[in-house]
Amino acid sequence: METPHHVLGLPASATAEEVTRAYRKLVRRYPPELAPEQFARIHLAYQLLTSLERRMAVARTAPEETVDQLFPVPAAALKPPPLPPPALTERDLEPLLAPFRRARLVRILRDAFAD
Repeated sequence: METPHHVLGLPASATAEEVTRAYRKLVRRYPPELAPEQFARIHLAYQLLTSLERRMAVARTAPEETVDQLFPVPAAALKPPPLPPPALTERDLEPLLAPFRRARLVRILRDAFAD
């Protein structure tokens, strides 16, 4: 079974406005007087995509595999992970270590001259 999106030539993530535009374009191309079978396919796909009640009715009577076709899950585009930060150098750590080095130096000098 073709999906309604495939009949209208749309991706599964198409909006309601895109569905309507595609339907009107195809109806102009395949009017019911000249191409009744194609018009019927297009019209049924449009009805399924625009009416939740019709989709539910078809999903109740159709096998389980059609549920994925009638209610497609939009594809999720994940962002790439951020680049790791550059490795820290001695120069980057100096502002953090300076107070500790100063305190250690003061302690060493006190111990050396206290005797």
